[in-house]
Amino acid sequence: MTGHGRGEARTKSWVAVVECHSVNRKTAEVVLHAERGALRLEPAIRERVLERIARGRVQVNISLVGSREAGQRFFDENRASDFVDQARRLQKKLGLEGGITLSDVIAAPGVIQTSDTQIEDASGVVMSALDLALDGLVATRANEGAALQKVLSKGTDRLAAIIKKTTPLAGKVTAAYRETLHKRIERAGVSLAANDPRLAVEIALFAERSDITEEIERAASHIAQFREKLIAKGPIGRTLEFLTQELGREFNTLGSKSAHTTISRLVIEAKSELDRIREQLANIE
Repeated sequence: MTGHGRGEARTKSWVAVVECHSVNRKTAEVVLHAERGALRLEPAIRERVLERIARGRVQVNISLVGSREAGQRFFDENRASDFVDQARRLQKKLGLEGGITLSDVIAAPGVIQTSDTQIEDASGVVMSALDLALDGLVATRANEGAALQKVLSKGTDRLAAIIKKTTPLAGKVTAAYRETLHKRIERAGVSLAANDPRLAVEIALFAERSDITEEIERAASHIAQFREKLIAKGPIGRTLEFLTQELGREFNTLGSKSAHTTISRLVIEAKSELDRIREQLANIE
């Protein structure tokens, strides 16, 4: 489910701005974009996001700015020495000319650092800004969810209407087959009484093979459960996907068992509606 939220928090030492964006995913995924120092807070940030989001890819962008005192940095002399040694070895190996300047050393990754203690001091303001951003993200996702709920509810109503039309036709399938069988026998010029035991057996076997009562009842039950889940609290996407899959099974079986043309047409309508529902479920948490 898509959404966006922004949060800002500040103290005397720090200003933190956090933006959260989410897009559709079947599972929950957190991607953090932050300055090098703030990346130390990734485990806590990931845990906080997953407390609020059950599905979707959430990108968290963090901007952390410190005051002059809080933002004091220092040279990591060990990293600087390692960089110079490695650079000189590579220069000699490749036969390159030129010298290594102080600017080169300062620009090397990890040479200038902010103290871990200072970053830990900033964790509170970052998490406060994150909470505000998540509030906005959840709110926008909830608005989208409300709109999707209406769309899915209408789709469920159409499926229920199809089941309602199919139910009275279930009992007519056997009678229609009996009539068709008699007409075929007449056209073939075969003399066979209407109450012939062989006809009775054939019709009984057909009736057993083509009985769709159970499929209709299960489909109606799945539709009822789908409606209940639509208004339930908490993550419902996986459950709705499962129910949609089961409805597809029932309609497939219903179509294969029944040779009634009207039922076949209704099954096609139901499958088309299920396809539309599946597309929308990709947006549901």
